[in-house]
Amino acid sequence: MAERKQNWYTRFTKWFGPSLYLESGNPLMGLGGLAAFTLFSTTKKGKKFSLGMKENGLVSLNADASLEIIAGEENDDGGEDILIHSRNGAIDIKVNKNGDVRIYGSNVSIKAEAAIDLNARVIRLKGDDEISLQAPKIWSRGKKGNLVPKTWSQAATFGSFIGSDAFSGFLEKGLQEAAGIVDGLDDLTPKLEGLAGQAGDLAKGLGDQLPGMTDQLTGQLQAFAEGPGAELGSSLGDALKPGGAFANLGDGFKEIKIPTGY
Repeated sequence: MAERKQNWYTRFTKWFGPSLYLESGNPLMGLGGLAAFTLFSTTKKGKKFSLGMKENGLVSLNADASLEIIAGEENDDGGEDILIHSRNGAIDIKVNKNGDVRIYGSNVSIKAEAAIDLNARVIRLKGDDEISLQAPKIWSRGKKGNLVPKTWSQAATFGSFIGSDAFSGFLEKGLQEAAGIVDGLDDLTPKLEGLAGQAGDLAKGLGDQLPGMTDQLTGQLQAFAEGPGAELGSSLGDALKPGGAFANLGDGFKEIKIPTGY
């Protein structure tokens, strides 16, 4: 491949003292093509600054030390002092060494039509008065923290001195004990049969005593009916006479006859 011919006759240079130099038409090819112009300056300590433009339109501003941009001294309050407008591409801010990017202001607004992505190892939000999240849907996902969706055991122990881990262990142990009780029901069968027999004997004894209890209750009602309570209970007696009163005490229905005084 033949080497490109360089026309050094188009090059123009001018010095403005020992520390400022202007050049245009340099035929050396570099990143971005030929150099349209370069403004170069240096200090006595060797700190350099350059402002240049390439044939492809790339403009470079380079300083060895700090670069300061100040504007707006004569502007009205609330106006735009510094405007950075990207018409088609992106805006990149990169810090190579210490990595600190700081923005100061009374009110800082970040707006996006689509999405705002924050990606870091640690993200901290601190508000002296309020931090507000407003959206139709708010999701949180993680392994631990008070914004992580709680499991059942965590919700059950929330706000108490019992930790969710201890409660989960207690719950698991309880389930194991319950499983052991179910497995041991066969061992309880003889005891349950004995209790059923005792209940049958008790019911039989109660049934044997029912006739005497019925006669005693009838006598007491007869004495009440013939005594001072006869007049008071006449209306009650009239209501009870048609149907009688029944007691189911394990020996079938036994009708208790209402005394004649009612």
